[in-house]
Amino acid sequence: MNGIDTSQTLSHSAESPYERDMASEDAPKPTQRNRRQNVTPPERVGSGLAGLGLLYWAAGRQGILPYVAIAGAAGLLLRAATGRCPAKRALQASPYEEYSARSRGWSSAAVAERSITISLPREQVYQFWRDFGNLPRFMQHVEEVEVLTPQRSHWKVKAPFGKSVQWTSFVLEDIENERIAWESEFDADIPNAGWVEFRDAPGGRGTEVTAQITYRPPYGQAGRLASRLFLPETPPQQMADDLRRLKQILETGETAVSDSLSQR
Repeated sequence: MNGIDTSQTLSHSAESPYERDMASEDAPKPTQRNRRQNVTPPERVGSGLAGLGLLYWAAGRQGILPYVAIAGAAGLLLRAATGRCPAKRALQASPYEEYSARSRGWSSAAVAERSITISLPREQVYQFWRDFGNLPRFMQHVEEVEVLTPQRSHWKVKAPFGKSVQWTSFVLEDIENERIAWESEFDADIPNAGWVEFRDAPGGRGTEVTAQITYRPPYGQAGRLASRLFLPETPPQQMADDLRRLKQILETGETAVSDSLSQR
């Protein structure tokens, strides 16, 4: 990678979805979650009626079940009154996920984004990440990254049920000590794109690292929901654990994130 000018944008496709995301003023923010009402009027009516029905059933009864029913009724009535349901929102695609899927022609998209502060200068953190051969050291589900050229790398990643998936990534943008963005090539087992940013942390506390990955889930929307409901660790949890391992490796030279943490 020496001798490569990393201060300029590297073009992979003039019309890549990543570039459209960055250029469009109408694109939702990557971290934006829809804080507006996410329960339809018929659902609100149904929730209200169900809540009242539970309260009616619990009235005058003895034992623990009436208390459970009252707690459920409170949740249903709150859902009806506010038009918001945290559980539904957790399973729904965010506006940015919906936009990402549309812009790439995917049936659905899943996005994970996390940040962490590392008590080292930006230059040091950037250089460690930019050597893509280092990534399997802290990305637990990455089996191997083969650096093909300064812009292209081949990835082999663990998948559920003891399987592996592979793809080749192309660096779309590389701003030294600030930002790296990439996108998988056309034949990826799981099409994906992502970026990582390095910023000075407030108060001279080191470097704030923010990473995001957008990918097309296997089996579309059903696969996206399954990954959130049934996997022992969701993609956002995986990313959070990976960043913690990165912090520990860079700050202490070793990782102390236990396997139990990643299996919660």
